[in-house]
Amino acid sequence: MFGLGFGEILLIAVVALVVLGPERLPKVARSAGLWVGRIQNFINNVKTELSEQTGVAEFRQARDSIEAAARSFELDVNNNVRSIRGEVDALKRQIATDEAAETETKMNLFEPLHYSGTNLSDAPLVHRVSLHRQAIQRRRDMRPRHRITPKLRIRRHG
Repeated sequence: MFGLGFGEILLIAVVALVVLGPERLPKVARSAGLWVGRIQNFINNVKTELSEQTGVAEFRQARDSIEAAARSFELDVNNNVRSIRGEVDALKRQIATDEAAETETKMNLFEPLHYSGTNLSDAPLVHRVSLHRQAIQRRRDMRPRHRITPKLRIRRHG
């Protein structure tokens, strides 16, 4: 205790016995023990607070590192979302241009021959159907699919 050896403590006790006398020595020893206990208690409290403060500092460091990791993760996610949206937009544009090209191709296929300005031999086979066949097809299309036949009901009275 306090860096004192047994011999030094014994020397202090002998000096105290000589200076204070045998009547006052127990009271002084009791109060000295009380003060030493309080000082040890105070030192322990200070050590505890220092360790708590160190723990709080470590907690703050851990919290800061977690927040930094969360920010970098959020940044990565946002960058990935932006790149995916860009790719989706590019695909939408490509699909729209493909559909427009396909529609234009279909329009060219079904365009009447006199509007297209092409020769009859260059026209696709769809437009080569003769007028007679076209008239037959129109008549077929105009006919009702089912013939309406009246059904007669016979009532029997018994």
